Amino acid sequence: MDVLRTTGLALSLLWMASLAKAGRGDGVVSRDNASAMVTAGHLSVASSIRDALNHPAFTGHSRLILPWDDRSYDEDMRLSNIGALLPYHTHVNPDVVVGALNHMIDDVNRGRTIFFDFYTEAQKRAEPSKERTGLFFFRGTVGAPLAIVAPGGGFSYVGSVHEGFPYAVEIAREGYNAFVLKYRVGQGSAAAIEDMAAAISYIFKSGGTLGVSTRDYSVWGSSAGGEDGGGNRFARGRRVWR
Repeated sequence: MDVLRTTGLALSLLWMASLAKAGRGDGVVSRDNASAMVTAGHLSVASSIRDALNHPAFTGHSRLILPWDDRSYDEDMRLSNIGALLPYHTHVNPDVVVGALNHMIDDVNRGRTIFFDFYTEAQKRAEPSKERTGLFFFRGTVGAPLAIVAPGGGFSYVGSVHEGFPYAVEIAREGYNAFVLKYRVGQGSAAAIEDMAAAISYIFKSGGTLGVSTRDYSVWGSSAGGEDGGGNRFARGRRVWR
């Protein structure tokens, strides 16, 4: 039995080392329970912007998680200071931001796709700004109604880390399916509204594949996201769940 325990411990240490080498996590054990299983790949408030941008769970769309399209980031900035990237917002809670990002990481680790393009490649070639759009999916119960969240940011940036992903996590915990819209900025409300309409059309066409009901849905928005469709602009004519 002692041999088995020793062997198991050695394998666990090798597994932790391999994860660290692959950049999937720090191999940190819970302070409350030293024997707890290591959580691979999670970010923390001490993680950097670079860690988020380079995280394997966000490959191909990591910049769309962060607010700005048209600026470079100080990649050494810790996520504890992420509120500095959202000048039009206050009371940004880094723990809540990181918790939502880790929810997304957990979904990817379960084999779930979290990001969907709603514009075709041809549409993006014709209008390159559409490359900076997409839907982040937070799953609730299969076949449940859906919500689409449009974060704010004054049409200068999209504050998904504060007004999008955390909302979607809570909606999904209630059993509903939630999407967070990354829309175009720098073009006023018209482009953002076009993106919302295209996203809704995509979800309706793909509802069966995505496992969501399109019979009842709601559209949520904060600040500029409200202008994007957070009121009843796209809910009109539909029965919206509350």
